[in-house]
Amino acid sequence: MRIYETTFILSPQADDAAFDRQVKSVTELINRYNGKVLDEDRWGIRRLAYPIKKFTQGFYTRMVFRGDNTLLTELERFFRIEEPYIRHLTVLYEGKLEGLTEEEGKSKEKPVPQETPAPEPAAEVATVPKVAPVEAETTESTKPIEAAEIPEKTDEEL
Repeated sequence: MRIYETTFILSPQADDAAFDRQVKSVTELINRYNGKVLDEDRWGIRRLAYPIKKFTQGFYTRMVFRGDNTLLTELERFFRIEEPYIRHLTVLYEGKLEGLTEEEGKSKEKPVPQETPAPEPAAEVATVPKVAPVEAETTESTKPIEAAEIPEKTDEEL
C-alpha cells in the first residue's frame, strides 16, 4: 500500500458539528477499504482564490493516509457524489511524517542506492577553433557625422 495525501474543501454553510461529521465520514470510508489515516489537519474556513459554486470561502481539511487503488476510486466517487465537498485533490505523498514507525514508512518503491556510480568519461568532443573578430570597415555611410558637417537651417526654412 502507498501513502497518499488528500485535501478537500467543504461548503462553509455548515456549523462545526457538520464539519466534524463530514470529516469523520471520509475517515470511515478510508478505514472501510482497509486504509489507515496517518495524519489529519483541519485548516478551518479560508478564503478561496476564486469563486467555486458561488462560494468565496470553504472549510479546508488535509489528510494523509495509507491505501490502495480501490480505496482511491471509492474516495474519488464519494467526493463527486456528496454535495458538501466542493473541491478535492488526492496525490501520492512524497514527504516524511513525524512519528511514523519503520514499518509504516516503507513503501513498495525501489530503494534509492546510497552511492551513485561515477559517470563514464564522455567521448571526445570536437572543439571549434576560435575565430578572430572581424573589424568593421568604416565607409562614408557608416562614418559618424560631426556637428560641423551638419548644415544649419535658418528660421525661414523651418
